[in-house]
Amino acid sequence: MDTDSASRDTGRIKNMLIVLEHARADAWLRRDRKALDALLAPDFVEINTLGRFSKAEVLDKLLPVLVLHEFTIEAPVLTTEGSDTAVLEYRCHESFTFGKNPTEGEFLVHARYVREGTRFRLKTWEIKPVP
Repeated sequence: MDTDSASRDTGRIKNMLIVLEHARADAWLRRDRKALDALLAPDFVEINTLGRFSKAEVLDKLLPVLVLHEFTIEAPVLTTEGSDTAVLEYRCHESFTFGKNPTEGEFLVHARYVREGTRFRLKTWEIKPVP
């Protein structure tokens, strides 16, 4: 593959992952369990300020009690790891309510996607406050 087609492919993957991250946030905003489930790999893990959660825990325990109000994606950077793994890192502004506790701030996100056939699914998603 020549350099130009490699960069086009990288650009295409970056754009695809940005779309998937927006779809993930949209599923949270709408509290759409089915849509969120479809985006996550079977062995998905999320790490956030509340702890570490499996896919089942995210869907069964977090989604019912965490209400996302706002989520932005800023300055995304793509790193590929072989042909089947891609990582999108970005800053975000997020506001949410967990139980009765509202939270708002600037965060760093590390989203690792794996290719399953012709599509990417989210394998790990880590969010931490900007230092």
